Amino acid sequence: MEARQIQRDGKILMTDLSADKGKHEENLTRYQGMLAAAFSSYALIKLSMNFFTLGEMEQERREEDEEGPGEDFLTVKKGIRSVLSPHPEKDEESTREFRDRITARMKVLTAYTDFFELHEYIMNRKEAGLLNETEKLSPEQLAEEAFKYVFSDGDKMVINTRIQSVVEQLPVRMTKQRFYDILSEAIALYKGGELQSARDFIESLGDAALLSVPEGFDTTFPDLKQVKDLFDSVAYKNLDKEEYLSLDRELGQVTKVMEDLATGDLLLQEIVNDILILQLTAPLLDPDYLDDRYGVAREVLEKIVSSDGEDLSAEQFDTWFLSLEGAQEEAYETLLLLEGGLESYADELPEEAAKALRTADLLTSTSLFMDLDKISLHVVEEKAEEDEIEALKKDLFAKFDDAFAGLSREEKRSRMAKVLSMVPVFFNTRDEIKEYFLYALENCRDDSELTAFSRILHEMIQG
Repeated sequence: MEARQIQRDGKILMTDLSADKGKHEENLTRYQGMLAAAFSSYALIKLSMNFFTLGEMEQERREEDEEGPGEDFLTVKKGIRSVLSPHPEKDEESTREFRDRITARMKVLTAYTDFFELHEYIMNRKEAGLLNETEKLSPEQLAEEAFKYVFSDGDKMVINTRIQSVVEQLPVRMTKQRFYDILSEAIALYKGGELQSARDFIESLGDAALLSVPEGFDTTFPDLKQVKDLFDSVAYKNLDKEEYLSLDRELGQVTKVMEDLATGDLLLQEIVNDILILQLTAPLLDPDYLDDRYGVAREVLEKIVSSDGEDLSAEQFDTWFLSLEGAQEEAYETLLLLEGGLESYADELPEEAAKALRTADLLTSTSLFMDLDKISLHVVEEKAEEDEIEALKKDLFAKFDDAFAGLSREEKRSRMAKVLSMVPVFFNTRDEIKEYFLYALENCRDDSELTAFSRILHEMIQG
């Protein structure tokens, strides 16, 4: 069916459901079939384009490495064959397992990214001194510039974001106890709210500070582990120019490697999410409400799968993709129209259908690595009581104590700066903000660190 007609029918159906006009059960069944078809149309059209891109990337990799098809690519092809089969739902479990493997790999890659960002923070503050590029700067003037930058925009959200950005780059000059006090105040904000939200916030702080690392951290990426070990062995107190330049080259190279790995896994996860959507919704959809261009997208997938990675740039693809121009946007419009009613009517649908549609909804979110195990039809949120908040804080601070015990002063400060940038703004007045900026800068006796802050601040100001 043409997309505009589906949207017109969808609007009428949503109006009838909202007004509870007769034949409610029939309308619910129709809603289920129409929403499932909308998820399927959007996922398949997007999948055809992304799989084509993955195929081109695979070709380039094989030409460069002169190797056979990669394991991930072969697994994706198997998933594509599944969605083209009469019963895609039979392979849902294997797709979930593949998705879990990509998610686990991405967690490891994220931890490596955090690790090298923490060391980049230290390197930035050593650079000017080691390269004889330090400047004589006025802490008072720098503090004033930072303060003016923060409040040069009247939007409260922008101001808070800028405060956090500046705090992350300021020289860290506070005691461990003051650091813990700030975290304590931030965590206390969750008292009376959802306990899981408090746990998630604390987990994010711990991840950023590398208080623990994900499973597979030492084995998943051997090349990254080798560079990590190099940085772990650095004595920053005794760092000289030659070693700095060597580490800087390593940092540049490893950053490029991580960017390439992340780009590949982000595309893979998007593809796998769409495969899973198609497997979840296949038994539920009404084929009468599949977008007209669903068939074209299906042809594209069939051609790529049968081509075995050859001739992916053939003229036929240009014709197909020209006919798919704008199709993804239209399919998404249809999906938005219908999914808005999911929470209103999900409890009236069969339990398995509701769960499948809710999972498909999660899979279309901007968070590609969403934990699907958290979905529940009847969620009972635990409240964060004072004793639970205190227990969470105590556990977090114990982990920081253990981590700090084995770190150099520079490494402690880099972790503290990262974590401080993630907590809600901990100032009550503008004067407190100005005083904090000035205190941090006045108590920094390192011209190299002040120079680094000045350069980063000016980059922020210039946008």
